Amino acid sequence: MKQPTHAWIAIRAIALLEDSKKSPELVELLKPHVYEAAVGAWMPDLTDDKRAGGVLGNHVFKIVPYTEETQKDRFIVKRDDLIKRIGTDRLVAKFIRESDVLDDKWWNKSYKAEASRGQHLPNRVMALSTMLKDLLIVGDQELDNLLPSDFKYIKKEVKPGACTPHEAAAMYFFMISHFIADITMPCHCDGRELAGYTNGLLHEPWELHWDDIVGKEFIKKRFLNGLFNKKEILEKARLIDTKFDIDFSTRDTIPDFIDKNDAWLEAMFLCRASFAVASIIAPCGTYPYDNTVKQLPYANVFGQGKERLLKTVDQAVMHDAVLNTAIFWKNIWDTMAKP
Repeated sequence: MKQPTHAWIAIRAIALLEDSKKSPELVELLKPHVYEAAVGAWMPDLTDDKRAGGVLGNHVFKIVPYTEETQKDRFIVKRDDLIKRIGTDRLVAKFIRESDVLDDKWWNKSYKAEASRGQHLPNRVMALSTMLKDLLIVGDQELDNLLPSDFKYIKKEVKPGACTPHEAAAMYFFMISHFIADITMPCHCDGRELAGYTNGLLHEPWELHWDDIVGKEFIKKRFLNGLFNKKEILEKARLIDTKFDIDFSTRDTIPDFIDKNDAWLEAMFLCRASFAVASIIAPCGTYPYDNTVKQLPYANVFGQGKERLLKTVDQAVMHDAVLNTAIFWKNIWDTMAKP
């Protein structure tokens, strides 16, 4: 996803938390700092964040068929089990359940991410989640006022100047939203060459399509130049819902991780779901996993006559990107808010 879409997803997640009345202190932390902290939502795509040879990237989790003879069963996740593990709150689960493209033969095979250097989305999400918890423990006075837990013992050891500024904590919440959103992007979880940003013709046009829908309200210069009214920005984000045919109006709760997963496991299964979506929209019978077909034109997937598929997948991906961000944020905050 590109900068405007990442910014919208994160800000819409704040609005979702606000509307659900869950973790109101977290909303109180994030909402006033949208302009200063929203840079975190697109920062991972900037050149400086990739300077360590890709080690800091971790935007992808490229899943492919697993061909080794050992531990094969470990990498099989059947459809019903996957849906159970990601939960029915996610529209991607509904999309996978209702599709008949992937047959039992597909679901009975092993699939695994052969993660090379800098390619491990779940690791990055887990690392940022753990780091954020550490930062919240040593937060400045404003963070302390928002967190119900009293970290009085560690504060005796940490000087005020070394405490986490509340603006910095807000920025890191935005930063983790980037990787949570990328988890929902099917091309980020598909190990075929045709899903790459430059090797195929699907990935970039699809992301540009989302930016066109989000519109110019969420472009970078509006944040950097303070062109938003802080009181209006969440409402602006809510208005985008209709463009993606998203409806959060009946949601009065934000679910927790399934089966008490940690952030890594939750991210792992969501990546597995995104890989399934990629394999539905680009079936392996036409686009094999052995990369004998290296190009995937956007029109082949979402061109004339396939507008309904595009609308359905857009709705599922964008809905889940917002919901997943709220779920991960809430999990971090509520973990630290416990006495």
